[in-house]
Amino acid sequence: MIFRGGYAWWVSRDSTKMTHWGGASPGSSKCACGMNNSCADSQYGCNCDKNDPVWREDSGLLTDKTHLPVKQLVHGDASGIGDSYHQGYHTLGKLRCYGTA
Repeated sequence: MIFRGGYAWWVSRDSTKMTHWGGASPGSSKCACGMNNSCADSQYGCNCDKNDPVWREDSGLLTDKTHLPVKQLVHGDASGIGDSYHQGYHTLGKLRCYGTA
């Protein structure tokens, strides 16, 4: 979940603020749906950016090994008004390594 105000990001292994999410290209500030234009609202790069009272999901894998592992997740209220329907959660799965070095 990115929220247009930049209120959600993750921190890479070298402490860099990363604004793309699983399934999206580094530097895109998008989620997977933003890469293939399938988000709930086409004006946003993530489903969760729609900012309405409907639970939505953005998911995917972070695969660029130069940025992994994720050190921290950071999120907040983009609108700053704290509407009662502003809720969310993140799930960060285990680091899975596969392939050859």
